[in-house]
Amino acid sequence: MIYAVVPLLVALAVLFRGRRLSTLLLIIAYLSIEGFLKLISNYNKIVHVGLDVIVISFALYLILIAVVEHNAALDELPYTRLILVYCLWIVLQLLNPFSPGIVQSIATFKVHLTMVPLYFIAATLFRDPRDVLKFAFGLTVIMILPYAMALLQYALGPSSVLDLSPRFWSNISYYHEWRPFGTSAMPGGTSVFAYLAVPFSVALLASPVTRQSMKPICLLSLLLAVGTFVVSGIRQVLLGCLVAVAVMAVLTMSRRSGRIALATATLAIIGFAGYLGVTTFLRPMANEAVLRDVRSPEIWRERDVTQRLFTLTSGSTYSTARDNPWPTIVYRASHYPFGAGLGRTGSALGAFQEQIAADATSAQVQSDIGWADNFAADEIAEAGIPGLVMIMWLLIGMLVRSIRLARRAEDPTIMVMASALAGFYVSILAMSYGSQPLLGNPITAF
Repeated sequence: MIYAVVPLLVALAVLFRGRRLSTLLLIIAYLSIEGFLKLISNYNKIVHVGLDVIVISFALYLILIAVVEHNAALDELPYTRLILVYCLWIVLQLLNPFSPGIVQSIATFKVHLTMVPLYFIAATLFRDPRDVLKFAFGLTVIMILPYAMALLQYALGPSSVLDLSPRFWSNISYYHEWRPFGTSAMPGGTSVFAYLAVPFSVALLASPVTRQSMKPICLLSLLLAVGTFVVSGIRQVLLGCLVAVAVMAVLTMSRRSGRIALATATLAIIGFAGYLGVTTFLRPMANEAVLRDVRSPEIWRERDVTQRLFTLTSGSTYSTARDNPWPTIVYRASHYPFGAGLGRTGSALGAFQEQIAADATSAQVQSDIGWADNFAADEIAEAGIPGLVMIMWLLIGMLVRSIRLARRAEDPTIMVMASALAGFYVSILAMSYGSQPLLGNPITAF
């Protein structure tokens, strides 16, 4: 299919550009539209692994250059050895006696391994605090398209995506409200990109060295991001974003920097304006479009996705939205301390469900594991207690390092960006209770 050509062309463009900051931004730009390409191509195999092909191709290119230049050693980065041990442990899961199969396990490397090179790639591209500002601004600009697409689709109604491919309908048919896909593979998925990008956009506003010409674009991007949160209905990423910004504010104000307070106040005003704009102008258009489309389920005609925000003020939202995961964590840790084989959770389980069910032993293990909406539980199922310990060590270690850097850095750019990273890591920890943020793109790539 023609869509399979897109990731291949991007991979060639990445290799052509080489070791430039714009190369990383090109990878992120492709990531922002990959979900849309997956749906419109009905999960073409090449498109499905498009980002993996791009990242691995660029990593191999950098390795080749390093060998030619006789500089093949890895940079001394935080936790390099721990990362390599974790990768080795994931590879050893191929030998797990509970494994659902070699093919399924290798396919799951997409989740566990293929984004690891981005850590080392970024280290070769970021050499100056100005590079961080350039990346944050590039990220802010790139995300304007997914935001705008989500808002436009919401206003135009279901026909804006259901006419493109049957896959859109299969992915949204069981939802209780009409939610736009944006450029993602799931309804409301663009809000995940907003969650990832907003802290860096706020950091740009808070940095004293950000050029004045950048700030209007940052404000526009934030306004569209707020609108995206409103029409997406994924409350967890909205809360995660608020946690990240709150941590940023605390860290920077502890350094007696008033800029983040101004940026946070600006974000609050933008948030109110974004919500008002969506409910005043876009919601009536969306409701009319839903009523007009004969494919709309009756529940879509009765409910609007913007109403989900009001449930955040209800205590039951936090007490019943996710089941208590601790019994599942304890059971999996005690029965499968070294994992139950790769591909037992998430999208991999859905992709290979028939193959797993065809084998009686594997199907019994799958039934025994059950289902969970918790990162620790799923990481134990995939990589066992050692895998969980290593990846949590990485996450908490990076959090501690970013807080320390935010508290000690003399350069204001490093200080504010380190606070954004700290907020990001805290939000990942918080979200892990009710989801698996580190087991799927785009968060895995970040």
